[in-house]
Amino acid sequence: MINAPAAEIARAEAPFFPDVDPGVLAATIATYQTLGNWTPHAEIMRPAWEAAVDIFLHAGLIKRRHRYEDVIASPPAAA
Repeated sequence: MINAPAAEIARAEAPFFPDVDPGVLAATIATYQTLGNWTPHAEIMRPAWEAAVDIFLHAGLIKRRHRYEDVIASPPAAA
């Protein structure tokens, strides 16, 4: 998703967003690509986890800080 054309991703994801104009969906995906929101690795890295917890706490979506070690599982080993 990082390097694929945004329009190609939008076509694949369009069924999940039936009320969104395909051009808007493609533009949104392109914006996410430029922001670096998608990374090439599958695991959730500690800095990303800590930032998400900060956001959830600030928004009142969680009441306490959850430890990375208690929540995040390592990705499965490559076959």
